[in-house]
Amino acid sequence: MGETMFIFLRCLSPLAYLLSAVFFYRYFSDRNFRQLKVARILDRFAIFVHFLFLALLTLQAGHLPLAGAFQALSTFMFFFAILNKIFVPENKDYSLGFFYSGLLFLLQAVSMFYISESMILPDVLENVFFEVHVVLNLIGYAAYSSSFLVSVVYLLLFHEIKGHKLGYFYDRLPSLAYLETRNIRAIGIGFLFCSMGILSGSFTGMFAWGKFWARDPKLIAALLSWLIYATIMLGIFRMKWSGKVISLISIFGFFWIIFSMLIVTRYFSGIHAFIR
Repeated sequence: MGETMFIFLRCLSPLAYLLSAVFFYRYFSDRNFRQLKVARILDRFAIFVHFLFLALLTLQAGHLPLAGAFQALSTFMFFFAILNKIFVPENKDYSLGFFYSGLLFLLQAVSMFYISESMILPDVLENVFFEVHVVLNLIGYAAYSSSFLVSVVYLLLFHEIKGHKLGYFYDRLPSLAYLETRNIRAIGIGFLFCSMGILSGSFTGMFAWGKFWARDPKLIAALLSWLIYATIMLGIFRMKWSGKVISLISIFGFFWIIFSMLIVTRYFSGIHAFIR
């Protein structure tokens, strides 16, 4: 029964996000509020299915679904979905729903294709510091993912306005000022949580390996991720960077995070070999 439910939820989770993306796109394209109503219902259903899948995985593994790279990816996508729910209610603007649901579908589908339910943590890592460390970082990555999507949308609208071709995106997206503010907020939240994640990771390293830092590719990649967004924060508050510059660096930072999670961790890391 447990195995059957695991397979069922594993297939249903990305499918639910795909259906949500389809109806959000119909709303985005036609401004049909019936489509929006269906999209929002499907979006809630997709998040609920995602939660059930992670809960089942937790029960089967005996720990939070953080051990494998693809377990962590699915968990971070769940946080991303929740953060999107927190950001939207301020003005009830759902014009970005298609972009959010589309990314959720793509990364959740990748995660479900490769995920394993049998990942076992080493005993030394079965402690609260490890779980706090990973959860903080994943929440930070979820916020950075929100920044990535807003950055893509910002650049689409920016180039349409700059080219004096006010049409498809201009008619459907919120203003550049709103997108820039939302982007900065997402980056700030991500930077805060990732900073706390790195700090808690130092305590985890001391407990697990007897040292706060090691020259491991994964740790270096995580530090570089932090430095990318620290540079953005410095640019925002000290150098008054434009929304375009912020967006370009944010997009680069997001791809670096995905590369770090799925490539560096799996194929180059020694200390993080347990999450391959």
